[in-house]
Amino acid sequence: MSIRWRLTLSFALVLAVAAIIASLFFYAAFQNWVVSERIDSRLRVYSTALLTALSSGATDNVDYSLVRSNVASSGYASSSEIWVQLADSGGSVLAKSDNLGDRDLPVVSGPSGIPVTPSGTRLRILPIYFESGGQTYQLAFAQSLDSVDPILSRMALTLLLVVLAFLVLATASAAILIRRALSPVKNVTATAQSIASSSDLSRRVNYHGPKDEIGELAATFDRMIEQLDGLLRAQRNFVADASHELRGPLTVIRGNLDLLRRNLSEEDRQESLRALEAEGARMARVVNDLLVLAEVESGPLEQQQMVSLKDMILDAQDRALPLAGDRKIVIRCQDDLWVNGDAHKLDQLVGNLVSNAIKYTPDGGTITLSLFQDGEWARLEVSDTGIGISPEHLPHIFDRFYRVDKARSRAGGGTGLGLAIVKGIALQHGGKVTVTSELGKGSTFTVWLRL
Repeated sequence: MSIRWRLTLSFALVLAVAAIIASLFFYAAFQNWVVSERIDSRLRVYSTALLTALSSGATDNVDYSLVRSNVASSGYASSSEIWVQLADSGGSVLAKSDNLGDRDLPVVSGPSGIPVTPSGTRLRILPIYFESGGQTYQLAFAQSLDSVDPILSRMALTLLLVVLAFLVLATASAAILIRRALSPVKNVTATAQSIASSSDLSRRVNYHGPKDEIGELAATFDRMIEQLDGLLRAQRNFVADASHELRGPLTVIRGNLDLLRRNLSEEDRQESLRALEAEGARMARVVNDLLVLAEVESGPLEQQQMVSLKDMILDAQDRALPLAGDRKIVIRCQDDLWVNGDAHKLDQLVGNLVSNAIKYTPDGGTITLSLFQDGEWARLEVSDTGIGISPEHLPHIFDRFYRVDKARSRAGGGTGLGLAIVKGIALQHGGKVTVTSELGKGSTFTVWLRL
């Protein structure tokens, strides 16, 4: 059974129980009102009139002998008979009205009730107690409920029909409302089935209803599909870019292997071997960077420790000086800041930024390292006075295999993954990396790490 029908039936069951309970309370109240208006009022009027007559106008001083001698003729003979019975405190019947015949009224000890006689007749009895000669007597006035039973039966039937109609309408309304409320779930299911059958991740639920739990479910599903679509597109692009990057070295290697099979001079042979060695090293760098990038993007850090960023930029400066040539590498600011992270990966982040700055800064230029605190963040900046980056390239500078100057990057041995690794490491540490640049004046890469 679907959740829609389970909810509908559960709602109908709750409504049925509530309607039945409310109907019982209403019927009981109506019955009390009808009996009070139709029966009790007559019994009170008749009892008051009879006692007044038998006590000569003083109902608080009833004469037992007078009552007993007149009970037999005190019955109210009509279509709605009123019966009278006199009993002592022990429940023995002392006298009764003639219209009772051989029957006796049930002796009740409390206020008026609705007892049932052995014959099945429902009675309303109004007992009145009086004392005479030191004894307590009960003078009971009774009337059958036959005159009000048709009214109560019609009311019971009316209540039954009203309850049934209410349940039918309420259940139908609940089914419609639940169907409308669960329609986004049905759309999510249909979208998921469509995606599973067609592998089309461009499909969306596109829910436009209220922002309730169902709306949140639909929105979450759309976000999940969007993320999966983005990941699959990135994977396809990654495979295509990796294939493109490896195709060049493989072509060079195959070409040089073909040359080596021919009769070459020793000089040409050595040139082919050097080309093979260079392309093999380039492929090794690409594969190594791909492995690093895959590790960085695989998830959160497994091992973390407190790392001194100040010591890290000092070490980066020492390692970069032999590679800088005529370029200057200076440290402008070096606050003593510590972050929780992976020391090796953070060191690789700084190293990639410094290597990138060296690569695109001409001789005589300056590379500046800065480390300072900005609120709850540590800001690590690597600035250079190099060639700068055009504005149209800035949004893609951290993409895999993206190169501003493709020929120059490959000639310099770059894989096009250095800055993508920088971004991945920063994100893995809960931070971010930004870049500002101006053509002909240089670039500044800023890494934000939470302290």
